[in-house]
Order: sequence, then C-alpha cells, then structure tokens
Amino acid sequence: MDRARDGLSEAERTLLATWREVRRGAVSGPRLDPVERALLDRWRTWRESPATRPPWGAALQHRLGAGQAPAPATGLADAPEAPSRFLGMLLGAAAGELVAQGEVGQRSAALLFALEGLVGAHTRLRLSGDGDPLDGASEGLRRWLHSRGIPWRDCGSEQESPDGLLVGAPELRSRRSDEPTMLAALAQIAAGKPAGTRQQPINGFDSATAVPLGALAALWRAGADVFPLAVDLAALTHGHPDGHRPAGVLGTAISLLLRGSSLRDALGAGLARWPSEHLRRAHRLGLDSPAGTVPARRHLDSMGAGRSDSMGAGRSDSMGAGRSGTEVLGIAIRVATACEDDFATAVRVAADHSGDAATSAVLCGQLLGALHGPTAIPPGLLADLPTLKLAERIATDATTEFGPYPDESEAWTARYPVGAATEPQRDGLAATPRLAASRDRFLGAVLGCAVGEALGGPIAGDSWAEIRDRHGESGLRSYVPAGHPAGRLGSDTQLMLFSLEGMIRAGVAREHGVTDPSRHIQHAYQRWLHTQHLSWARAAGEFLRHTPEPDGWLVRQRALFQTRNPGRTMMRTLIAFAKGQQEMGTPERPVSDSKGSTAVMRAVPAALWSDDPAEVFRVGMNTAALTHGDPVAYLSAGTLAFLVSRLLDGAELPDAVEEAMAHLARQRGHAEVSRALATAVRLAESGASAETVEATIGGGWSAPEALAIGLFAALSAGGDFDVALPAAVNHSGNSATTGAVCGSLVGASVGAEAIPEHWITDLELAEVIEQLARDAALEFGPRPPRGAEWLERYPAT
Repeated sequence: MDRARDGLSEAERTLLATWREVRRGAVSGPRLDPVERALLDRWRTWRESPATRPPWGAALQHRLGAGQAPAPATGLADAPEAPSRFLGMLLGAAAGELVAQGEVGQRSAALLFALEGLVGAHTRLRLSGDGDPLDGASEGLRRWLHSRGIPWRDCGSEQESPDGLLVGAPELRSRRSDEPTMLAALAQIAAGKPAGTRQQPINGFDSATAVPLGALAALWRAGADVFPLAVDLAALTHGHPDGHRPAGVLGTAISLLLRGSSLRDALGAGLARWPSEHLRRAHRLGLDSPAGTVPARRHLDSMGAGRSDSMGAGRSDSMGAGRSGTEVLGIAIRVATACEDDFATAVRVAADHSGDAATSAVLCGQLLGALHGPTAIPPGLLADLPTLKLAERIATDATTEFGPYPDESEAWTARYPVGAATEPQRDGLAATPRLAASRDRFLGAVLGCAVGEALGGPIAGDSWAEIRDRHGESGLRSYVPAGHPAGRLGSDTQLMLFSLEGMIRAGVAREHGVTDPSRHIQHAYQRWLHTQHLSWARAAGEFLRHTPEPDGWLVRQRALFQTRNPGRTMMRTLIAFAKGQQEMGTPERPVSDSKGSTAVMRAVPAALWSDDPAEVFRVGMNTAALTHGDPVAYLSAGTLAFLVSRLLDGAELPDAVEEAMAHLARQRGHAEVSRALATAVRLAESGASAETVEATIGGGWSAPEALAIGLFAALSAGGDFDVALPAAVNHSGNSATTGAVCGSLVGASVGAEAIPEHWITDLELAEVIEQLARDAALEFGPRPPRGAEWLERYPAT
C-alpha cells in the first residue's frame, strides 16, 4: 500500500476525513484518537484478510478508493459490495464441500481454476481485443485436469507448460475423484473432441458437477446476459439440459446477490429464465418452511425414480434422486431458502442426503456466501479451509479485473499472460503496449501543457534581461503569484482542452461512421469562442441548427469563461466561421496565412486518435489547419502530435524525434520546420545558453520556433520537470507556448506520476484537466463507456 509522509494512504486519509465529518465536524490533530486507530486497524485488516470484510465494508472501500470514472460493462462494474459477496461465494463453495466430504475437493478446485481462466481471458480481451470466456474457462479446466494427476502433454493445451497462480498450489492437487463425469468430458476434449455447446452436446451427462461454474458468468456479464453464458460454461462438459441449464439459474441468482438482492428475488429471477417446475417447487417448499425448522433428510432423499421434472405426484416434498443438476440445485435452493440466516446449518443439511451431497452443499454455500459475504461463514470453518488464502487472492484478482478499475501493471500481465495478441478492436490507447503507462503519459502530456503555459505566461514577451531583473539571475523558477491559484491557465491550454473534448466526442461518433475528428474539433472551438464572452447564437455558426444550446460537460465549467489573451488568428477565423464567411480550414483550403504558435498545442489530443503515428500526424495537421493555413504551422502541429504519440508508446524522446523528422521530411514545405528541429537537437547536445537559443532559433512566436525551443528544453533536461520548464520559458519571446510544448513533451515522456506535486497543487482547474484527460483515456481505451451519463457528458455532435 502506498503511504504518504504521515504514514497513511490516500484512502485512509479520506476515511478519517469522512469519519470526522460524520462526527459533526470533530477535529483531530496529527495524533489519532483510540476510536480512529481502531477504525484504521479494521480497515487494514480488511485489506490484508478480505474474508473478514463484510459487504458494506467492500462498498466503503470502493467509494473511498475510487480515483477516476469507472470503466463500463462487466458484471461487477456497478456492484460496490461485489468483492465481498463474490469472495463469500467462493469460500461458501469450499466450506460446503469441506462439510460434505471432509476435504476441499474437485468441485471447489475446478471452480477456482475456471475462474483463473476467466480472469486471464478478460485480461486478454481488455489489452488485445481478443478474449473469450468459454476459451478461458476451458483453459482453466485443462489446468485443473493436470492438477488431478494427468500429465500436461495429455491435457490438450497448446501451451508448452501450465502457467498461472493455481497450478503450483499443492492444496489443489489430488488424484481423488468421487464424481468422474467432468474428468471424463475433459479427457475427451484433451483427446481432440470439441468442447460441448448447447447446440452440439459433447455427451449426455446430466450430473451436477458443472453447475457451480455457472456462478462465474456473473463476472463477465450482467442482467439478462448472465443466463446463456452460465449455461454455456456448464455445457462445455455436460451435454444434457439437466446438467447445464441449472447453471443458468444459479448464475442469474448469483449476479443479483452480488448486487444486494434478497435470496428470494434473486432465485425468482433465475427461475424466470428457466421455469423448471422442480426448481420452482423446491423454492416454494423452502419459503414455506416454518421459522426455525430445517428440511429433514427424508425430505431430501430419493422418493422414487424419474427425471427431475416428472416427479411422483404423491409426495410433494420429493427432491428426486439427488443426482442430476436440476435435482441437486433443487436441494440447494430448498435448504438455502429455509436456512437463509444460518450458513453452518444450511450446508450441513444440504450435505445430508443420499445423492450428490457434495455438489448440493457447494451450491448451497455459493448462494448463502454471495447473499451474506464471507463473514457469515463460521470462523472455525474458515480456519479449516486449506484454500482460504488462494481463494482470497483469486477473488481479489477477479473482482479487480471485472470491476471498474482493472489492474494494468506489468505484474498483472505476468500473472495473467496475454500471449500473442491479435489485432486490437480499437485504435488509440487500446493498442499501446502498456495501457496503464500510456494513460499516465497522456495525462502527463496534458498536465505538462497546462503547467508549462501557466509558468511562462506571466513573462511572455518580456526580455531575458527583464526576467532576470524581476526573478533573479537564474530567471523564473516557479509560478508568479499573480492570483489564486498562482498557476493560471492560458489560452493555449484552454484551446487544447476543447480540442481534447472534441476528440472524445469524435471518438463516441466513430460508432456512427465518423472517420476524421476535424468537424467535432471545429464544433469544440466554437464552444470555446462562446466562453470568450460571445453568446452561443453568435458563436455557434452552422452548429446552431443541431445544438441550440452549447452541450457537453466542458462548456459547463464556468471557470473556463476567462479571456486569457487569445491569438488574433484564432479569434478572427472562428468568428468568420461563426458568421458563415468561411468554411472549415484544411491544409488544401487554408483559411489564413498564419504561421503563429497558437496552432501547435491544439494537436496534442491527436495522439489518441490512432496507434499509427503517421495517421496521428495527419490529424494533428488538420487540427491546426482549422485556423492556421501556413504549412509551417500545421506541419509543426503534426510533428508535435507524432512525438506525443510515440512517447505514449514508450519511445525515448531522442528516438521519437528521429522518427518524427524522418516522417516530416516526406511532407511538402517541411524545410523550415525541419531546420528548426535539427537546430534544437544540436543546441541540446551542446548545452547552449538561453541567449544562444534565442539568437539561433528565434523567440517562439512562430509555430516552428515554439516547437523547437520547447523540444530543446525537453531534450536538455533528461526528463527532469524542474529543469526542463525553466529552460523552456526563460528567454526573450513567447514563453507561454514554449513552456507548454516543453511540458507536454516531458510529461508524455515521464508520465503524470513523475510531475512534482507543487506544479499541480497550484494549477488552476487541475481537477478539470485531470478528469478530462482520464475520460479521454477511457474513450480511446479498449472499453469505452457508453452509459447515459457518458453520452450526456460527451454527445456525438
């Protein structure tokens, strides 16, 4: 756990602040009082031993630990209590099998291995766009087959050797088997027979051993989609409907239990998906049990032959032979419903009949574990589980992967290898080698732009002599305290933020056939023009027909309605567009002859549009050409976009510069920009002074000059933010834009985490900037949000 200087993590400080607020503003000094210390001790115990955490504790951790907008569309993304309830389901299964057999056996082990396979498959889907839950579960079950004593070469896997957390765990290895149908089916699959499906059954097995796997479908999907996936998981090995359809009932019920539904409602929803009369009757008998009574063994034992849905009518409490999946789930439903608040009694009763007692106890434990969480399992029973720590680990991994904040570290993919990636489903950050690192680098690029302009803005246009007179011989080293906060945004940053918002909205519109973001960015610029004290009717231009009011989230940030000395070209061209006097600018149809530096920074968001730097270069050029028509302006912007794109991929800055210059050299009219970049590289290698840079490159008022000076400072500093920014702004010229260019390049090189905190603390609208950048990373990641709230924030207009 990351600790701050006070010894507390960010979540722990938030917990204490919330606690003190609840205590009606009670204030405590640096020392913790006894109640606060006990609170922190309990919090840390939950983190270290998840089995001690009740569902409400999981929800509290979710709320206090959430740092960014959640990624969507898995079974747990909207279920804050799910981490505790899901662990309860896993441990409940193990506890049921332990009670029934005196050991944690094949059912619990198969459940864990299949779960590990699902986590790995979803990791592959998230990072490479190629991951299937049934393939993942099948691979996990092959590892389970190996744990039963089968040589790996005979398990049918394409992998040379088994990998993963579980395969080496001695507590999961056993040759014992009390119900061989799953082993027999997997042996057939290993020998080359295709895994079973509902449409093409692998066999006629109707036994219950695959039914517990249905609970895992609640991870991958939510709502009505759980049932078919749960059935498909069981159908891999069990071909008869009585062997796989009950898994759909279980999966649907578990999905709702993870969200806090009652057992009655959860089972009712599951039974609505498959209206088995036998299961309905079992549910009804459980609900009708008088309080304090439990079903006796005679109620659960065989009362005659026949299939589960054709029981003898003479004995209405018959549970059948207790062997098929339907019969065994019926026993579990009846017992769990009758003994809802007594886990120990329920699994003991579910294990006491002459049928498949182990699976009925497992299913009963799954239902009640998901209902109450792990704290409902008696501590003595938990202590006897040899798989407790393994279950805690794999459950934590599963609820992380399928929750809103998946782990994207290298340690994660070492534990769940992605393998050979197929072509990603989406461009942008989804295709970058290290998604978490690239998100941090993009946030660094955006924050770096804002910080650099905020530092250089107050001295833009001052001579180097004037800067030294006012700020010391070394020049300006920190924000000028001209207001609160000291780091005030400039117009370059404002426009870059609106460019980024336009890029996000163009990303949303990709689903409607949009292939170029230029029009969405033009729309965003008209919203920025509205913030410069023009009514929407005067600023919107042709967009007024479809958006009678400025829409989206960013334009509602009133702090952006500040005029920060915007460039004349920007104002003139946007006003002309608003009046209908000119169309959108393009490199082929320029709307001005400006080569001003204002064009450059707006290209940073183009790095998100594609994983192809050449395409990013084109989008960066088009973004600048909306207002600046001289080739050196839009070529400079395209070059910056190319550089940021390569840095997001993890390239070193000198290597990215070499690639960018090679690409730039193929563009018509590149000579001035290429000369400026070559000069920046040469001056950085020689350690040139500010005077030399200014005399050789210029003052940064044109786009090539600003790009070159910012690049010079970034190359000279070797990734040190505190060295790079002063080098970028301390000269006679446009310190605001040169600082912004430098900040973006260094930020994209080292990431936001490496930006010293003092630059962010005093930065105006830092939270808005971070939120927008994080939202952009989500939109161009592998799982873009599409909920109603997201589409209101970023409509596809």
